[in-house]
Amino acid sequence: MKTLLLTIVLSLFCVCAFPQKITGKWSCDKEVVRALMGDFEDVSCTYKFKKNGTFIIKIDGGTSTYHSSTAYHQQIGTIRIKGHYTINNGQISTIVKEEGVEADALEILDDKDLMGTKSHSNIATKANWYYDVRDNYAKEMKRKLLNRLMAHRYLWDWDKEPITITRKELKIGKILKCRR
Repeated sequence: MKTLLLTIVLSLFCVCAFPQKITGKWSCDKEVVRALMGDFEDVSCTYKFKKNGTFIIKIDGGTSTYHSSTAYHQQIGTIRIKGHYTINNGQISTIVKEEGVEADALEILDDKDLMGTKSHSNIATKANWYYDVRDNYAKEMKRKLLNRLMAHRYLWDWDKEPITITRKELKIGKILKCRR
């Protein structure tokens, strides 16, 4: 009887301990998210799994361009995914609601020639053009990021995907590999 009870307690401990191995921050290889982020040169992807069964994925992309000694152009895109996860029998499943998916984009233009313009009307004309372009860019990039995200559901939409966790590596399914 003691042996049976000990076996049951140890089995429960092992089942409960397995989800604890995933908690913490994991970094994904850049190649996995490069297609998702498209035009961005510098990309990163991090997963943060919490003990309470929630997770957050943050995917960032950025591109910086120097047009001359006076002009600097930067584009930034970010995706955040928040949801809940469960691990059972070596498989992970997630639930992500629509409000748990956010995308944002920003365009920064630092043009010293614009600031050096003597005419206030020229500054206003250039500034209005710049803000229209920046706002249109942000709306278009947010739309593109969300559309691309749907084509890369393996990054966050798991239904009984096999999971392997070692001390320094996390593998979900056949494609996704992350490191501590």
